[in-house]
Amino acid sequence: MLGVWRALLKRGMSPAGRPISVVRGLAEVAHSTESNVDQNSETEELEPTADQYLEDGSFHTRTLVVHEAFRKFRPPREAWIYQFSNPEQKRGLIELHPEVFAVNPRIDKIYEVLHWQDLCTRKEVIEYMRSELPGSGKKLRPQKGMGKARIKDKRAPQFKMGGVPLGLRPRDFGYDIDPMDLVAGFSAICTTKLAQGTLIIVDTLSGVSVPEMSDYKDTLSGVDSVLFVTGYDPGLTAGQNTEICFHPGIDLLTTEMVHPLAMVEHNVVVMDYAAVRQLEQWVLDLKGEHGIEERVENSPL
Repeated sequence: MLGVWRALLKRGMSPAGRPISVVRGLAEVAHSTESNVDQNSETEELEPTADQYLEDGSFHTRTLVVHEAFRKFRPPREAWIYQFSNPEQKRGLIELHPEVFAVNPRIDKIYEVLHWQDLCTRKEVIEYMRSELPGSGKKLRPQKGMGKARIKDKRAPQFKMGGVPLGLRPRDFGYDIDPMDLVAGFSAICTTKLAQGTLIIVDTLSGVSVPEMSDYKDTLSGVDSVLFVTGYDPGLTAGQNTEICFHPGIDLLTTEMVHPLAMVEHNVVVMDYAAVRQLEQWVLDLKGEHGIEERVENSPL
């Protein structure tokens, strides 16, 4: 082992295979970052036209606290926000947090999250054994003297509607996933949807009706299914929920009900502004970061 170290040092390489100058540079950057976190962090106020895009000017204002080095190599993503009543009208540009909408879209994390959710929702049909079926245990015919096979009751497995030997039992296939893997998979899905142009951000979905969602879906050409995600309580009645069931390709979920499988199954995901900010805050809270501080003074939300 000592000989390997000496050979690497002669070639100007570290034991990890990197040039010594690069390793020293990374160490110096890490040391300077740890010692100057408070000095390098900056609080940047966004322009009023980015988030305060409503006509009355009483919308969300937020403060991004982003480290200088982090902003240099991973700047926030920008996206257009549209008016729901008029999909062609743009209301302004908003900044999306890079920890949610600008991560590395790792397929393995997406598969792990979808596989975990599929196992958690998996259910098996219960097959009843002969002892669990209703009916009498009376012997159907005598044991001997009839020249036929020996049987006991009608719940025997060889009869129709009889019991199943060693039938399937209720089983829980779910497991506890690492919260960081869940966040990584969800962020990868959001990043992929945004990069593909299948994530649309609208101003609000509060009080939206089923016909309005159906008309919005018709404006999107070549789209079979649309998922609407809102940060408000939609306040749908039982009749409206039934009406959604009769409109294939339309689904409405809140931020508390949205899950990765629903976002993957639908061709287009339509989120309102409140849903985007709530999902960002959820991801940052799980990561233990506080990159977004909401200020909701004089806000209609």
